[in-house]
Amino acid sequence: MNFTLIDYAAFGLWVLISILISYVLIDKLKFFKGDKNVKKVLAWGLILGHLLYLIWKYIFLILIGAN
Repeated sequence: MNFTLIDYAAFGLWVLISILISYVLIDKLKFFKGDKNVKKVLAWGLILGHLLYLIWKYIFLILIGAN
């Protein structure tokens, strides 16, 4: 099982969806009082967390010999 264009497209779409959900929770529903620093930290955390997952998946595929 290797990365495909569909994997990357679905993953990119999921990043956008998760950022949108976070925006709604923080900005519109005032979770964490809607603080700008919280928004920045959450956005960076989401982006870096998703990128870390991509790196982990790539390493895992190498470890199990799927590449």
